Amino acid sequence: MHYDTVTGIIEDLRRVLASSAIERGWLLALGALIVYVALASPYIVDGDSAEFATLGALGGRAHPSGYPLYVLWLRAWSWLPGTTPAHTAAFATAILGALTLGVLHAACRAWGARPLPATIAVAMFGAAPIALRYHSEAEVFAMNGLVAALVVWLAAANGPLRGRWRGAALGLVAGLGLANHLTCVLVAPIGVYGVVRAARESRPATYGVAVLGLAIGLLPYAYLLIADGPASWGTVSTPSELVAMVTRRAYGGTTSFMLHGAPVPWTANVAACLATIARSWLWLPAALGVAMLGVRIARPAGETRWAWALLAASLVLAGPLLASRFNIDPHGLGLYVCQRFHLLPALLLAVPVAAALDPPCARVPRPRAAAVLAVLGFLALSVAGLPRIARIASPAMQLGMQNLLRALPHDAIAVVVADDQCLGGRYLQLARGERPDVALVCGGLLPTRWYRAGWASRGLAMPPDTGARLGDALVATGRPVFVDRSLGDVRAAFPSYPFGVVYRVLPRGTTLPPPGKIAAINREVYRAFDLDYPHPGAGDGYAAIAHRRYAGTWAAIANLLAAGGDLEAGRAAFELTRQLDPTDD
Repeated sequence: MHYDTVTGIIEDLRRVLASSAIERGWLLALGALIVYVALASPYIVDGDSAEFATLGALGGRAHPSGYPLYVLWLRAWSWLPGTTPAHTAAFATAILGALTLGVLHAACRAWGARPLPATIAVAMFGAAPIALRYHSEAEVFAMNGLVAALVVWLAAANGPLRGRWRGAALGLVAGLGLANHLTCVLVAPIGVYGVVRAARESRPATYGVAVLGLAIGLLPYAYLLIADGPASWGTVSTPSELVAMVTRRAYGGTTSFMLHGAPVPWTANVAACLATIARSWLWLPAALGVAMLGVRIARPAGETRWAWALLAASLVLAGPLLASRFNIDPHGLGLYVCQRFHLLPALLLAVPVAAALDPPCARVPRPRAAAVLAVLGFLALSVAGLPRIARIASPAMQLGMQNLLRALPHDAIAVVVADDQCLGGRYLQLARGERPDVALVCGGLLPTRWYRAGWASRGLAMPPDTGARLGDALVATGRPVFVDRSLGDVRAAFPSYPFGVVYRVLPRGTTLPPPGKIAAINREVYRAFDLDYPHPGAGDGYAAIAHRRYAGTWAAIANLLAAGGDLEAGRAAFELTRQLDPTDD
């Protein structure tokens, strides 16, 4: 073949690839992958990330509903070269985040947007703080977003498939989505519309094909029947136990978010959801997107009136309506917990935002160059969000649990209550081999038979509550016993004193050390703690919680010293409290 011919073919191929990279969103997805991988933290940052990082390394069942598809995804990518299991799981999640942006770009195009407005809209969503956060740590919501984007794309009139293939794909994606996170059912209005469209394009038998695809997509739940192991939650050996796991019976059912949540006005959580969505879209584009939904329903373009109306319904279901069901106070740590559910409605808004941006973008003389600039804008917005992400991804939570474990004497028993300590401790012990001699007991799981049976098989029988009977059972072992500060019944029934971030529990009748000795013991303990990282602020999630535990210990010691008459030592202890507390707390 002539040299000029080969050169021409290569040049044409390069031009096609460059065009596709911009028009199909590949360049944006690649940029997102680089950013999300760069942001991936080698540390666990909350209880869920700790659990999933552990399961990614070892396999097993997560807490109800089990999330088998995401766990299997983490297992499939466990070979990635992360520096820690948490890092590897974050890399696997970053891949999901990048795929989400690529599919969401295709969905915006299928709903009538040109490449440039689709790129701008998806770039804004991908660089939003909640997207950066949940696309770069071990959490199920990145896969949930990918499922939603696939449903919106496949259901579109200009989607990639037609007829039976469209119906089969939508059924399969729906089943896989339910095997990841149950909230994907909130995009059912669009998915069902897509299946109806598929049946009209071919024949009524397409409904059966879609149902078959749904059944196949649910097969990952079979993994829960065999996923036993040291990191597994509960027991699933019968169909009834599988149903209980999937329906979250332990948490009060599929409509309950926190078993012992507080009564919260529905308006508070709806307002928090809307505020998160608006901030994610920098306010004005969010307003334009909502307005465009109304415009497209009144004057359809790119899709039918029904399609736009059902997209609006999905947005309301996944956003305000879901938020109104929360029994979590959306402030402080409660907002941190709630915001993960705000990711889905923020994603759905990308389609009408792209539609709103389409008319002005049509006048841009060089749309491809502008699309490249939009990708650069994604990188700039991501950089702007780095300080916040760095505070959330602080090593403070992991080091807080690591400090606790390393401070305990050999063969100690420690009862903790909070999820970050329970699951963080399991991650350190099971996935990192940290202090396996310590019996780390999760007080909140003691009412469950499977959890107590597991400890009984290891020679530690405990009652189903955290009252004085628990103290009797633990002290009777003769091992050093430590309990969480919140276990007031145990502390009231036995002599106890602050030790690190827990309380040392002594047998009845034992004389407590004097306050000065307690302060000296803790100074020695804290001297060995690893606190070499940026000090967290009051709103920095579990990093702030870790420091409140440190400060709480020294506040208790300050009170002991003051009550004993040593006011100077009490003031010194109180000064340590101020130094350890989160900034602006």
